[in-house]
Amino acid sequence: MQPSKMEAQSLDAKDLRGTDDNNPRSTAVLRELHGLPINGLSDSYLFTVDEKEFSRLDVHHSMFTAALDGLFPPPATDAIHNALRVREGYAQPTVLDIGTGSGAWCIDMARAFPDATVVGMDLVPVKSSSLPPANCRFDVGNADTDLENMYQAESFNFIHARSMLQGVKDFPSFFRNIRKMLRPGGVFVTMEGKLTTWDENGQSIEYKEEGQPGFSWFRKTLYHMREALVTRNPNMELFYRLTDCVRDMGDDVWEKVEGFDLDLPVGNFDSPTVSPSERLGGKLFAESLSRLPDSIRPMLLSSSLTPEGVDRLATGLRAELKEPKVKQFSRFMYTWAVKK
Repeated sequence: MQPSKMEAQSLDAKDLRGTDDNNPRSTAVLRELHGLPINGLSDSYLFTVDEKEFSRLDVHHSMFTAALDGLFPPPATDAIHNALRVREGYAQPTVLDIGTGSGAWCIDMARAFPDATVVGMDLVPVKSSSLPPANCRFDVGNADTDLENMYQAESFNFIHARSMLQGVKDFPSFFRNIRKMLRPGGVFVTMEGKLTTWDENGQSIEYKEEGQPGFSWFRKTLYHMREALVTRNPNMELFYRLTDCVRDMGDDVWEKVEGFDLDLPVGNFDSPTVSPSERLGGKLFAESLSRLPDSIRPMLLSSSLTPEGVDRLATGLRAELKEPKVKQFSRFMYTWAVKK
């Protein structure tokens, strides 16, 4: 379905926001957890906030861009390009990235679609490694509580939410706001990684304790991440059925809802099941993972691990990434939908 026709205009920041023009979240309040800085707006998103984490997020973004050969899952490409076409007599195309992190995805999108306005939203002010173009800006807010007041209905042609749903406790409200903010014909893409691993045949690998055959430090890392997250966010199990969650909103909401899985190798190994793009993505994934223990230290210390246990886990993970003893893959689950 085509978007509602309206007077063509160039949208600025105020045009996209809701009634709250004086956003109290224009500067973020940080807090400490286990002596480390984290955001002050969400108690379920437990990554550090520092220069090292912004740098890791740049690598994380490059990983997906390499593995996907682009900025979004290939099956959704045509729908997204269609949603972002400039149409005479219609409003300027707009994009929202929820949980933008370092802002790298937004900056790349703004360069790829210079006729669109691209907005990144995060729990803390973005510190990008490159200068954002004029058609890109960033807001501070909590996707779990602030979306309805920050942005108007039917403001966006494309909404992207990657690796951020651990910070969302009210899934029904979040998805209702997505539907409300999208224009007719707009596209929603969300992605989360599954906290388990897979073999070359696509079969789930059973968790093994240290000392058992097949033990993996990466798998142990995922175990303790989940341990910390489920106590703070009761919706964690819904991560594994996001496509169903979106589809269950009703046949009157979406024109199309589909899923797409991306499997990347964990560590430095080759496999006949891996494409050249996925191999490059896997190398960048290993670089991101080598930095991950520092980023999630507050999270790991909120699990059953001691500081000494976290240090030992980090050492084991970094060694395993260089010389994997188990061939395993991490799965990233995409859901994309087109609004009627």
